[in-house]
Amino acid sequence: MKQLRLFPFLALLIAGGMRTPAQQMALHDGDRVAFYGDSITAQRYYTRFMEDFILTRYPQLHVAFFNAGVSGDRVSGGYTGDVTLRLQRDLFPLQPTVVTIMLGMNDGYYVPYDPKYQAIYEDGYRKLLASIQAALPQARITLISPTPYDELTHGTEFPQYNQVIARYAAFVKDLAASSHLAFSDFNQAITALDAAGLAKNPSLAALLVPDRIHPSEAAHWVMAAALARAWGVSPLVSSVHLDATQPAPIAAGNTQVSALTQSDGTLAWTQLDNALPLPLDLENGMVLFVLGISDLADMDRQMLEVDRLPAPRYLLKIDGHSVGTFSREDLAAGVNLALYPTPMESQARDVDGIELKRTRLDEAHFILAIEDPVAADAAAATKAIEEKDAMLQDEQRKAAQPVAHHFELAPE
Repeated sequence: MKQLRLFPFLALLIAGGMRTPAQQMALHDGDRVAFYGDSITAQRYYTRFMEDFILTRYPQLHVAFFNAGVSGDRVSGGYTGDVTLRLQRDLFPLQPTVVTIMLGMNDGYYVPYDPKYQAIYEDGYRKLLASIQAALPQARITLISPTPYDELTHGTEFPQYNQVIARYAAFVKDLAASSHLAFSDFNQAITALDAAGLAKNPSLAALLVPDRIHPSEAAHWVMAAALARAWGVSPLVSSVHLDATQPAPIAAGNTQVSALTQSDGTLAWTQLDNALPLPLDLENGMVLFVLGISDLADMDRQMLEVDRLPAPRYLLKIDGHSVGTFSREDLAAGVNLALYPTPMESQARDVDGIELKRTRLDEAHFILAIEDPVAADAAAATKAIEEKDAMLQDEQRKAAQPVAHHFELAPE
């Protein structure tokens, strides 16, 4: 029960965040999205969470995602080959319709600022971009600024290196603007997260980017949310507005409400949302910490608002399971159910569990086919991996389809 006592404070803290104007979603049915980058992309966290965003928010949409991240990579390439080989082997055969580029952490060579290295980075980045545009002229490209080198929360191994990364991030932002390309500012997102974390709890803040280079799994949710915003992903899972004295909903957004009844002070109804909440691990202390110091919850809004309730407090049950207790003031202001352990959140976690299996298959494919392609039966193994991945994708899409749930709001 300790978990449930944490959620009302967290919900009140972040449920009323600023909303941005709606924009058209950048991804289309049938898109093929390729993430090109270094080890931060190869962590397969923000890329996995971005796929979770699309699977749960748009369960009818068919979008394929591919990870083309390689540890240690620079704009010139890395240990698995130079940039020409990397593109020819890891990106172009995918025939992506959408490409993201996130590079820069390794391009400063972990030394204080040297204009020579920045010139190499900028020239290499422009050549990389030109090569992609020439080979994939129809692809929509999003540039992503490199995440910061964290010298804020727990000291530094390479003094002044974050100043280098900040310069590189500014270049990427300017290049996106001058090239009329989409841009997502991971640098600003993680810099702000580090600063807010340090102010809130220095010990936990040091775990946001534990090795100063690679953001933690929880921090990658903030990166995925930043990319989702850049792509116009809707922040709304669903919204329901009820009046305890009225026989029909006042409003319902991205959902269907039916069979609304009132008996002995208890409201009951059936609700079929068109989306699922994000599969956030609400039992993970770092995820809760990130929720409390960021605007992540603004991209995961599953709102329940109930007016004119007579009793002081109410217990919400969904499908017979207790979700939490709320004051009538909380319910009148609106409760974000995405921050509570609901059957919908559990379903979304199942979707992410399948996605985790797919990321492991993808890593195995990388080791077999790219990192060290020496196994005699590598081709057969790769084919088996691809077949299993296709099966998991079908399973995942079926698992992402929302189902109807029974709600009960009863006075305590």
